[in-house]
Amino acid sequence: MKKNKNSLLLDIGWCEWVSFPALKIPAIEAQVVMDSKQSILNIFDFSTFKEGEDLMISFGVHPIQDNSDVEVYSVMPVKTRRLISFSAGDREWCYVIETEMRIGSMKKVIDLTLVNREESTFRLHLAPQTIKSLVKVNPQKSYLTGEILDNYAISATLSNS
Repeated sequence: MKKNKNSLLLDIGWCEWVSFPALKIPAIEAQVVMDSKQSILNIFDFSTFKEGEDLMISFGVHPIQDNSDVEVYSVMPVKTRRLISFSAGDREWCYVIETEMRIGSMKKVIDLTLVNREESTFRLHLAPQTIKSLVKVNPQKSYLTGEILDNYAISATLSNS
């Protein structure tokens, strides 16, 4: 008997919890944006520098929505730069890094475009195209890979006090 390919895919909703171990982000809410071509992480306080031949980027992330008290800082090699078009019509050159993402039981190395625009409700916009061979998106549901307890936000806030 042949297995249905769709039965092997991870079901995700329009909003899911994601982690980035190399960025020291244990949990961040991601909005799955169906028509996006790249996954975007909203960052702040970034700078670039050379380390040998590599261009590096240092940046901060506020992983908890509506909370700028919790800050996570990372340093990663820059993979490339991309010209990104935003919904308001403006365009901006943004840095791209490559890092492992975990969502539910799945691990995948993805390209992550870093954008210095924290006004977005979600700090992470996940493009299903990034992981299309591994997931099936149900845009009517959310948190199909599991919920993170509110204690995460409370403990993260307390640990930075």
